Formats: sequence, C-alpha cells, structure tokens
Amino acid sequence: MSERCVRPFRAQTSTSIVASMPEEIVIRRVGPDENSSVHQLVQAIADETFAYLFATLPVPIGEANWFSAWLAISGGEIVGVTMTRDEWLSDLWVRSDSRRTGIGAKLLAHAEREIWSRGHDVIRLRVVKSNTRAVHFYESRGWRVNREFSHEKFGHMMLEMIKSKETGAAFQPDDR
Repeated sequence: MSERCVRPFRAQTSTSIVASMPEEIVIRRVGPDENSSVHQLVQAIADETFAYLFATLPVPIGEANWFSAWLAISGGEIVGVTMTRDEWLSDLWVRSDSRRTGIGAKLLAHAEREIWSRGHDVIRLRVVKSNTRAVHFYESRGWRVNREFSHEKFGHMMLEMIKSKETGAAFQPDDR
C-alpha cells in the first residue's frame, strides 16, 4: 500500500521567490534490488548526523537488511526510510535536503500505524540524546521521554521515547 502527500511551496529567498513544483511523495516497501541503495543512503545520513560521536567513519549502523523497511520516494529518488520491529520504531532516516518537508512526519505516521496494527498499546523508539532536532520532532508528535541511558556498546547518552495508543500521548517514565 502506498501513501501520497504533496510537498509544500518553499520560497528560496526573501527577495526572490522561486516556486518549486510540488513533488509527489510515495511511501512503499523496499524493492528486491534496492537493499544496497537503502543501506548506502542510511550510512551517508548516519555519517553526516553522528560523525561527532565516533573517532572514525563509517558510523556503525548495525542494520544491513532493509527489505522490511518503508521508503519515501520523491522525484524518483529515495529520500527517507523507516523500519519497525515488534513495538519498536527501529529506524527513521530522512536525507538532509528533504527535511522539513513533511517526509519524516509521513514516515513516522506510517510506522506508528504499522506498530499499532500489531496490537501494541505502547510504541517505543531510541534516539541519541544529543540529536535534539530528532527529539523535538518526536515530542511534537506526541512522544515523551521514558528513560535516559548510556548506549550499551558505545557509551553515548540515549533516550527511550514512548507513545501510548489510547491517548496518543506518552505514559509516565518507567522506574528502570
């Protein structure tokens, strides 16, 4: 199943307004020959976003199998990726040149619906604490911090965020 939305009009500068043609956003599954392209895209976004946390590149991303992921396609290009497992939103990546266009929100809503459809009452995600843009993005969509912890392998601070199905808001933090 695909979902579609239209990019909003964006002005290029305050003195010269240039209208860009709205591009259709299609959300669809990864195709059989796209796993490598998705992996390369996620690696590039991770390197750009988290290079400051690691001494060397590439940033470890762990996942190599993206066949269960959902893609956001715009202008024939992959501009975003999301993947879920059980009650977890395990990945949400959007190309830097496609942020603040609604693609992340569209992918997040799609991932949330997929998790809810599995019968979970609470959905969860993990985010690097210092990635404040992502934290604010999730908070503005009803997610709340459940707990703070050190990454089990790399030691940087992480947040577990949750969202409740019944209220669309989060539960109170656990005492973990």
